[in-house]
Amino acid sequence: MKKFDPTNAAALDATERAQWNDPTEFVAATGIDPGARVAEIGCGTGWFTFALEKAVRPRGMVYALDTQPAMLQILRAKREWERILTLPCGENAFELDDGEVDAVFHANVLHECEAPAMHLLEVHRVLRAGGTLALIDWTWCDEESQPGPPNLQRIDKFDARDFVHAAGFHIEETIDVGSYHYLIRALKKS
Repeated sequence: MKKFDPTNAAALDATERAQWNDPTEFVAATGIDPGARVAEIGCGTGWFTFALEKAVRPRGMVYALDTQPAMLQILRAKREWERILTLPCGENAFELDDGEVDAVFHANVLHECEAPAMHLLEVHRVLRAGGTLALIDWTWCDEESQPGPPNLQRIDKFDARDFVHAAGFHIEETIDVGSYHYLIRALKKS
């Protein structure tokens, strides 16, 4: 699968993106609690990172992970913060201990994975028993009028549900969030 090109990173922070991809709305839809330790997989330039940081205050922590060092560098340069730790990662190897986080926020990433099943097993590993996976990705669309990757690069929500279930999660709900995305909320079985 194709990874987002860091040379196009400015598109990730374009103000018009907020019209159809509001970080506060998306994070609120996940139900992540204040005080949670959250791994944001594929944080990119931080579009959702700061909304996550606000959601987990005052004692929570956001571990912002990305496979592309250039993305982490852009995120680090944005502003000072205390509750965010940036970490490089591999697609299927995160620098987190087993069960270290209460929630995993996973937005617009699954469709970029070479091996989605293996990737979600790593997500499962770092999440504590009973923890929440909030997986957001692109719905299928009329490609000529909507943002995002081509349909051939997207993962249908039913296929995504199958991957999530196969990785050992109990799916709580699948809903539409924003105009072009679905959200799968799932719990790691105890």
